Amino acid sequence: MFLREPIMEVQRSDKRKGLIAVKGIFTVVLIILIIIGTFVLGGCNRKKQSVVTIPTTPAQVEEKKEDPAFRLAATEKISGYAHPEALISVYDLNQKIYDPGTFILDTRGRSYAVFQSSYPQGHIPGAVPILHEHYSHPTYTGRIAPPLQLQNLLGGLGVSNDSAIVLYGNDGLQARLYWALKMYGYDNVKILDGGLDKWKEAGYDITPANSPRRPETFEFDLDKSKTEQMLASMTEVKAAVGSGNYIIVDARYKDDYSYRRIPGSVNLYYAELLNSDQTFKPAQDLKALAEGKNIVKNKNIIVYCDSGVSSSLVWFALSELLGYPSVKLYDGALYEWVKQGCTTDSNLNKTSQ
Repeated sequence: MFLREPIMEVQRSDKRKGLIAVKGIFTVVLIILIIIGTFVLGGCNRKKQSVVTIPTTPAQVEEKKEDPAFRLAATEKISGYAHPEALISVYDLNQKIYDPGTFILDTRGRSYAVFQSSYPQGHIPGAVPILHEHYSHPTYTGRIAPPLQLQNLLGGLGVSNDSAIVLYGNDGLQARLYWALKMYGYDNVKILDGGLDKWKEAGYDITPANSPRRPETFEFDLDKSKTEQMLASMTEVKAAVGSGNYIIVDARYKDDYSYRRIPGSVNLYYAELLNSDQTFKPAQDLKALAEGKNIVKNKNIIVYCDSGVSSSLVWFALSELLGYPSVKLYDGALYEWVKQGCTTDSNLNKTSQ
């Protein structure tokens, strides 16, 4: 009897150890399952958090529901211009945005401060920013950069000679860069009608993410340069004053025009060219607007403003949208005219600055 009790006690002890071992294994398995579940759920949550509303593939772009009437109206309007290839609608760009040959430049960099308050806040996916100062002349204030400077800038941003360039902006720099590219012989360029505001109005996504590109080789074919046909010098403007063969157009606001202007110039404020959504007005409206100010096709037209920016929009409308055969931009602008002491007119008095 004394022998049996120790034996039974040992058996009970072994059972307890077995139960403890089983509980230990169960606890370990449970902990492992909890850890795995945490990672799985966490991964799912991270996936949900990383989803951005910006489309990343052409298929997602096509999922956007567009009103066919808007697309048709934009297509019909653009087809009515003399050079419809100069403009692209937001609807057409949306279909080409992921084409590797499309290169979108955001020109809203009038200054670095303007760039900081615009591009990082949201832009068209894939668009690359370009600052005005980087394609301004290094010697002559406000003038356009020479071809070598501009081509090196564009190549550094990732533009190649195969790129289909699309420009958008909100103050005329898109037209200025378009004018420069065309003048230096590169024709594969368009302006986005309505710019970023129209893009957002159509319901398309924007992104704050940078869109850097690998540098490419870009070179102007200067044999195709149209500088003589597109750029007016101060000497030519002087000769145009009082000439019956020329019409000088001031693209500034009427108050600025009234205060001081190149003698004999007529006022066509650039904002008059645009609809409330910042798209260009139809060809028939632009034609009526220009002819109403006696700006006609059979004259040589020279357009200017204070700095060569807003006047680029008027140049674009007359040359590219209406097809006027002889339209030049005075790049030196009123800034150079006044600095060189040329005579100006005013509604207040006539001055020699």
